[in-house]
Formats: sequence, structure tokens, C-alpha cells
Amino acid sequence: MISLWWSFTLTTIGVTGLALVYGRPSSTIGPYIGLGVQALWIAYAVATGQWWFLVSAFTYGAANLYGLAKRRKQPKVES
Repeated sequence: MISLWWSFTLTTIGVTGLALVYGRPSSTIGPYIGLGVQALWIAYAVATGQWWFLVSAFTYGAANLYGLAKRRKQPKVES
């Protein structure tokens, strides 16, 4: 049962991070949430022996790192 709870919780956190990435493109909080949830997915994969989750966690983590690097290179827009 813990597996189901973890899966729903981690998915909800990940979707929140994505919503913040696309809803607030100038903010870095979304990618940081995305990176944090990938660490939790890694823990989930190890705890449940579902090793293929590691592939997705590292892939999504790399995408979030790329997004952070790209945002840092963009000039700040004043509102």
C-alpha cells in the first residue's frame, strides 16, 4: 500500500513543479521542485526495487537542470 501512496504523492509534487515551470516561466521554483521530487523518485525506486524509475528520475532531473541553466542565461525582464 505504501507504493500506491508514494506514487500518487510524488506524481502530485511533480505536476505541481511542472505547473510552476509553465505558469511562471521567469521563476526558478518549478525546476527546483522538479529536482527535489526526482530525489524522492530515486528513493522510491530503491525502496521498491523498481529500478526503471531511476531512468526517468535522472532524465527528468537532467531536463530540470537544463531548464535552470537556460533561465539563468536569460536577461531579467522588469515588470
